[in-house]
Amino acid sequence: MLWYKAWLETRSRFLISLATLTLFSAIFVQHAQGLLRPEWKSDFNRLLFVNQQFLVIMWVLSVVLLGMGGIVRERAIGISSLTLALPVSRQRLVGTRVGVGVLEATILGVVPWIAVFFVSFFARKPISIIQVASYVLLLLGGGLVYFALAVLVSSLVSGEYSAPAVAFGIVLLAAMLFDAWLRQFNVWRLVTGDLSINRSTYLLSEHLPWLGILCSISVALSMVVASMIVVQRRQF
Repeated sequence: MLWYKAWLETRSRFLISLATLTLFSAIFVQHAQGLLRPEWKSDFNRLLFVNQQFLVIMWVLSVVLLGMGGIVRERAIGISSLTLALPVSRQRLVGTRVGVGVLEATILGVVPWIAVFFVSFFARKPISIIQVASYVLLLLGGGLVYFALAVLVSSLVSGEYSAPAVAFGIVLLAAMLFDAWLRQFNVWRLVTGDLSINRSTYLLSEHLPWLGILCSISVALSMVVASMIVVQRRQF
């Protein structure tokens, strides 16, 4: 029941995001491929790298919106009494919402690249499955911290529009500050592949930044735990 409830709360945002990301990636790569000559191997690889840049922007926007909601939002609009009356703990409510959100975020990261893979295959410009898997791994392994941030913000800030505004503001500010002073620790550059790309061939390195991915996942888990603690201690 809780899983279905979480799905109902996010399905419209998820389905719209899925259609947008998939169609954009497929159409963008298909159109750009028509402008490339067969011998331009590095330019084709560069096209995939550029696709990742655009995909990351739209994916982060989507997962931040998926992370919004929950019991704090329900309280702000006056519909939290039914949820609070359910015979489950608040930690389970948050955990279920996070579980559904992670599954949706994973689908949003995988499906667009599957579409790109098939578009390239039918255009007789097949790409390496390893390259596709690496882009997806960077997106999900590093990017889920943005979803966790959204969950934490939605647990701290009530309001239909204030919570998304705060979350988007933090994402933008963090990207700029880290890029200015701690470029190698910038999660945005991690998920776009900027820290792993070979500037000559535009292929991702075989040695992905595993330490950065693990750190990002650890921070995401810490934010989820913090969200559970905040919701548990909050007065409703």
